[in-house]
Amino acid sequence: MKINKELADNLTFGFEQTFTTPDWWADEGFTATSDTPLKRQKMLELAEALAQVMKGSYKESLDIWKHLQYETFDKDGNQSFYVTMDPGSIEVKTPPVLAKDVAQMSEPLFQAASLCNLVPYRNWWYGVQGGTEGGCHVNLGGFSPETNPLKKYPALVVKYCAYIHNRPWLHYPFMGLDVGPDGNCQRMDEKDGYADVKKAFDSIDLNSIKAHDIYNYFEKTNLITDKCSFPSIKKFKDPDYFIEDRAQEALRSPEDFKLVSDLRLYIYSELLENELEELVSFDNLHGQMLTSYYLWEKFQSWANERDINPVPYQRFFERQFPRILFGEPAENFGLKEGRRPRKILDVKMNNGVAVSKTIDTTYKRIELFTYQDSENIRFEVNGVGLEHTSKLFHHKGFLGFYDTKPAHYLYIDVKMDINNPELDISLFINDKKIESKKFHLNDMRWI
Repeated sequence: MKINKELADNLTFGFEQTFTTPDWWADEGFTATSDTPLKRQKMLELAEALAQVMKGSYKESLDIWKHLQYETFDKDGNQSFYVTMDPGSIEVKTPPVLAKDVAQMSEPLFQAASLCNLVPYRNWWYGVQGGTEGGCHVNLGGFSPETNPLKKYPALVVKYCAYIHNRPWLHYPFMGLDVGPDGNCQRMDEKDGYADVKKAFDSIDLNSIKAHDIYNYFEKTNLITDKCSFPSIKKFKDPDYFIEDRAQEALRSPEDFKLVSDLRLYIYSELLENELEELVSFDNLHGQMLTSYYLWEKFQSWANERDINPVPYQRFFERQFPRILFGEPAENFGLKEGRRPRKILDVKMNNGVAVSKTIDTTYKRIELFTYQDSENIRFEVNGVGLEHTSKLFHHKGFLGFYDTKPAHYLYIDVKMDINNPELDISLFINDKKIESKKFHLNDMRWI
């Protein structure tokens, strides 16, 4: 698959990237509210560090919500990064650049973050560096309305929305942890009003559509309405015409910036030649389709069919579904932290903007896997609060997680009882018990 040169030379990428402190739990407000003394302190430190790294300057101003922000400038006086506050973290808005320049653009940002001890993840006691859960986004457009390829080829916008929707493996592994209905990275079919979206896609005529028609056509659908879905075309309107890919999880290196940008260039290049796809309805979207091996296998197949090397992208899948090694893990099987739609208990609003969420963390999903080579494998799991145990699936093993062997896996949904958080897990092969271990769901450790 080749990247279209016109797109590569004109499609711009601007990021909203988030950072937090390595010991974020020490200040509860830092990740619960937008404005705290520590957040203001670290924002100033980051602005000063950016000015130092770029041999430029910074100034204090206010963002669109009238919150404190810092604008930074490079050595030539060109505006570069905006350092702002977010309910979950510190948010940095980057300047728009071409995909070939995103790595170079982001290098000063990571250098500056390191200088003031900020990280693009949350450390957890059980050895996982998880998502920041801040509102990271990827904004796609052009340097000007005249050069913006999305305005020139507005049909691409509609095709892109359908293409991503039909391939959850291009969505879930790259998104934040806040998945599912009411999450921060919803799909069109996870929001109310999906029937209206599908009707709009089924009846649209792309042959003569203009850029300004796109917004008006979808205005009453969840592609544009409040807490719009991923992708979002809420901002695809005059004069800027850009798409907001909501809730891309915080990136961790300049190479990450390049990978996610190139991925979108590949997709848009393909869509220049493709027709609009009919939206697919999924029966098991939050079941097997929201598990690590399924998503990784689908992504690999998709990438290999297009001569895209999937190996560098494995990092996103491993971060989203981390293997838990805390404690004394089993020798013959493993456990990964799974994902399931979150249960939102409360949302605090400020001027129509969600500033914090209360999540019921007792709803959990785990994935059990083994590399044992047998056709007669089963897991037996006992504990309080077991809601659903899937059947055993088989993963072929090509470029598998942490290993290249074939894997057998299943997922388990649990409503954890805080007073009885232990699971008894046993692996059987040919009806013979191979190994048993206990796992503590609250401490996220092997016993």
